[in-house]
Amino acid sequence: MIAGIKNSINLFAFTKIRSAGGKYSFRLSKGGLVLANSRKYTTELRLQKGIDEIVKYVSSAETLDFSENDFIFQEEENIFAPEVED
Repeated sequence: MIAGIKNSINLFAFTKIRSAGGKYSFRLSKGGLVLANSRKYTTELRLQKGIDEIVKYVSSAETLDFSENDFIFQEEENIFAPEVED
């Protein structure tokens, strides 16, 4: 599915949504099947810029696959632990 999106983004629909609170978001779908929901944007201009960025860079974007449960990020304790001086 990811390869299909990366190779043929023009076949997918971006549906813009405005919440009752005035925030904007979009859904990526194909044939009525929603594949992704965006983050919230504060303005319609930022929403459109987000969509434009996806369309522009999706074909060259890195894909992180977590399906094998191989966690590639360090544990929080290792990142934020105070340094011990010798």
